[in-house]
Amino acid sequence: MGDSDGALDDAPGRRGRLHGRLLKALGAVSAVATAIALWQFGVFGDGPERDPVSVIEGLETPSLPEDASESSAAPTANAASATIESPSESSAAPTTAAPPSESPSSLAPNATPSAPEESGPAGPSCTASLTVEDDWSDSVEVSVTVVNSGAVALAAWEVDLDLEEVSIYHYWNMRELGGGRYGSEDWNGRLDPEEDAVAGFQAELGDGAALPDAVACTAS
Repeated sequence: MGDSDGALDDAPGRRGRLHGRLLKALGAVSAVATAIALWQFGVFGDGPERDPVSVIEGLETPSLPEDASESSAAPTANAASATIESPSESSAAPTTAAPPSESPSSLAPNATPSAPEESGPAGPSCTASLTVEDDWSDSVEVSVTVVNSGAVALAAWEVDLDLEEVSIYHYWNMRELGGGRYGSEDWNGRLDPEEDAVAGFQAELGDGAALPDAVACTAS
């Protein structure tokens, strides 16, 4: 009885020691597996650094520091919002076509520049005006004012007094040239620019006669 009782008491102790050895063996195996895994992922400082394995070979994903990723988030969001808003702003602005600029090339091929207008006659010229000084029942006294309207001095002048229903019977400061034309005398023919000479005549008027305010004048 004593031996059988001792064997029964010793059986649980042997089973406990066996279980303890198995647990120690499993702990050692798990420790070794953990060490290998850490070495593979480069956690140990002494081990070589390994690049992360990407799904597609040849493409590298740059890594950013944590502070850099946080600071770059705001500009990226602002850029995205600007990109979204810019089309609406640009589309809101009206598009107007600029008026075509006038340039020498827009002129017609055969167009020629117009010549500048002359301010006045280049050669000698004159004007003659008539003024009624006295009026009777069938006759009048008229003064003739000749003005040098050109830019140069003139040596002589002529006026056309061939008027309908007007018969000149007396005149002064001019001489008759024929055909109803009268010319300057030797002393009043030369006129500087804007200078004038005054002549006159008396004439009988027929029925329906009308005196004009001016008559033709020729300078030489």
